[in-house]
Amino acid sequence: MSTDKDLVEVLSRDWQNIGDKLRERIYKHYWGFLMGVALRYVSDRDTANMVVNDSFMKIFTNLRTFQCDDPENFNRILKGWMAKITARTALNEIRKHKLAALQEPLTDESDWRFPVMLQDNLHVENVWELINNLTPNYRKVFTLYEIEGFNHDEIAELMGITASSSRVYLVRAKEKLKMLYRTLMV
Repeated sequence: MSTDKDLVEVLSRDWQNIGDKLRERIYKHYWGFLMGVALRYVSDRDTANMVVNDSFMKIFTNLRTFQCDDPENFNRILKGWMAKITARTALNEIRKHKLAALQEPLTDESDWRFPVMLQDNLHVENVWELINNLTPNYRKVFTLYEIEGFNHDEIAELMGITASSSRVYLVRAKEKLKMLYRTLMV
């Protein structure tokens, strides 16, 4: 297979019956994308690499369960399915090592100021820097809800919190992001 388009075309036609060479090609093609997803949740690259590899094991094991009713958007739907598996794998890894750290009180924080460097234009890197300044729970809920598309009930189940806590974390994350954005744009 010479191009990424060829890979998607072959997958969309016969994605349930793939051999080892095609699995390797899929791994190489989507590894970077899934590494980006994993790094939204875990901070160090070694853990993210482990999450991506575990995700690929789950993806290849469960490939027969993947459903795509829209061949025109096969790649987008497949990437979304793979990203959801990776996000859940990352959260499970976090939960495994830091169960106590996932719980934080829902009290107001007294100091919402974060050091942010002044820049002329807001770029994707700046947005991720702002998101990374959020507390871990706020960042996880914001990422799961706004970027990955999970609902509050799913987030609650994944993080071991209530759906109402998820909503509160999201509102507070957005408030902090607004404040950080204003600080950046001053």
